[in-house]
Amino acid sequence: MPHNLQASSRSRRGTAGSLLWPLLFFGTSLALSPAIEPAWGQETSQNNGTASNLPLLNRLDALEELRQALSLPTTSIQTEAVTLDGRRLFLVAALQGDPGSVPPVSQRARSIEQTLRQLAQSGLDPETLRVEVVLDSQTNQPVIRVNGRHLMTITSLDAQLQGSQPMDWAEQVAGIVEEALRTWQRERQPQFLRRQALIALAILAAAASLSRLCQRERRRLQQKRDALQAEYQAIQAEVQERLQGEPGEDPVLVEQQAGRKRQASYLELQIRLLRLVQVGLWTGGVGVSLGLFPQTRPLQTFLLVSLRGPLLRLAGVGLATYGSVWLSSLLLDGLFAALRQEQWQNAPTYRLSKRLSTFAGVSKGVTATTLVLLGSLVGLASVGVNIGPLVASLGFIGLGISLAAQDLIKDVINGLLILLEDQFAEGDVIVVDGRSGLVEHMDLRLTQLRNTEGSLISIPNSAIRVVENLSNGWSRVDLGIVIAYENDLEQAIRITEQVALQMYREPAWRDKILEPPEMHGVDDLGERGITLRIWIKVQPLQQWRVAREYRRRLKHAFDQAGIRIPFPQQTLWFHSPLEMRIQGLSPEETHRLLRLMESRLEARPRERDLDPEDLTDQVPAEGLHRP
Repeated sequence: MPHNLQASSRSRRGTAGSLLWPLLFFGTSLALSPAIEPAWGQETSQNNGTASNLPLLNRLDALEELRQALSLPTTSIQTEAVTLDGRRLFLVAALQGDPGSVPPVSQRARSIEQTLRQLAQSGLDPETLRVEVVLDSQTNQPVIRVNGRHLMTITSLDAQLQGSQPMDWAEQVAGIVEEALRTWQRERQPQFLRRQALIALAILAAAASLSRLCQRERRRLQQKRDALQAEYQAIQAEVQERLQGEPGEDPVLVEQQAGRKRQASYLELQIRLLRLVQVGLWTGGVGVSLGLFPQTRPLQTFLLVSLRGPLLRLAGVGLATYGSVWLSSLLLDGLFAALRQEQWQNAPTYRLSKRLSTFAGVSKGVTATTLVLLGSLVGLASVGVNIGPLVASLGFIGLGISLAAQDLIKDVINGLLILLEDQFAEGDVIVVDGRSGLVEHMDLRLTQLRNTEGSLISIPNSAIRVVENLSNGWSRVDLGIVIAYENDLEQAIRITEQVALQMYREPAWRDKILEPPEMHGVDDLGERGITLRIWIKVQPLQQWRVAREYRRRLKHAFDQAGIRIPFPQQTLWFHSPLEMRIQGLSPEETHRLLRLMESRLEARPRERDLDPEDLTDQVPAEGLHRP
């Protein structure tokens, strides 16, 4: 009889222990695995070679059979475990009591536990310990006594719950109680405590060693992450430097920046997993150590029972949801990075790279929202909330949301059309309703632009009707160059075209200028001068950089050739002669002064300004003085 009981107990403990190492590997709490249902350990089998057997312990089908045999509703029968030193011994059953009062089965279990503790603390001698089963003459039910003291009565509910006869089950319970009391005395011996202390120290030392290895690996990964972040910041600084004066981005730098960010995110995930493993190592080590000593084993059982509550389930669902969102983000980044890499190898077009980047951001947002919604439903279900009606009512909720948030639905639909039709993507420079800027962020609801002044402009997607994309496919430098009328026109046209062709032939600018420049000649004869028109086809977002460099070179070439660029000036024509009068002078004296100033101006160099006071100082006083 005791042999079967202990064999089953050892088997259950081995099953529970087998869950320990996978949980340790993934960094979860090892305290969940030492014994979710603590049973008697291997010390019992080593001492007497006996084992306990609980044939139908805690089986739901046994409760159903018992209910059918007694013709009672399932909720009218309650069961509870009797424990000693934090270990479950056996189950007792009782009918349900009045609502709001302490259940009879709980009162019965606590009474048996209290008697067991009193017997164990009374200094029982294992040699004289005697557990017997006697038949009560009045109730005709088996009674278990310990050294002549009444412990409990085996009822028909207890026996039928285990699928056995009352006397047979009483004999099994008597063996369990006897072995529990002997183990209680043995586990409080100094030699046993010393051995358990050595085991606990070994477990904690192993946890400390593994934790130190995890810490060392974390520091190595943190150094690599910091180096990647430094490279990311350097690339960001270069991007910002190139953005000064031009609202565009270099796609190559943007791709490098995205690659550094992906690598840093992957390293951050590894660092967090290692931190979780460290927490799991110490939690598991301490939890297992608590179960090694009889004085601390009830604390371990209390923690295990507490952790199996709704809070643990909610924490697990939340952690799983967070990990799923993180992993989905990494997977999507890796997927779109592979697509970009393949695209660059086959046909390196900037446009497709931008589209993939935009789709990656939108996909991560949609995936994260879906996972959070599913995680919320699973979390509600894990705490006992019936989500069936909630899921069924989602259709009506969606209808209500659609009526109350029509603008939001318009934003989402228009955002999808923008993505599918490739109207623009992140990194493009667009003009929407007179507002221009770089598309810094885009999702299904809104588009955010950053203009040249640094202002962030948020535009709902439903408000985007007509959009000008300045960087889709290719761009063009459209320059109208104004020269003065007195210049040699053919020479100016030749120099304008030669400067552009020279830039086109240079390797530094050859990858930015797609085709030879097109010189269109005289485009306008205006008030200021002659306008020459030239077109230069360039890569997307390179038009501002190419135009600045071309203007600089053209100015130097015009200066060397003596070609003048006009400045604002006007010529006035009068139908009648104008008379100039100077107060205090006669008309003859005024005429003489003007002729003298004119002769002085013709004599001096053109670049030197003439001060009229110099002339007045040289005019004879008698010539200007009226008698």
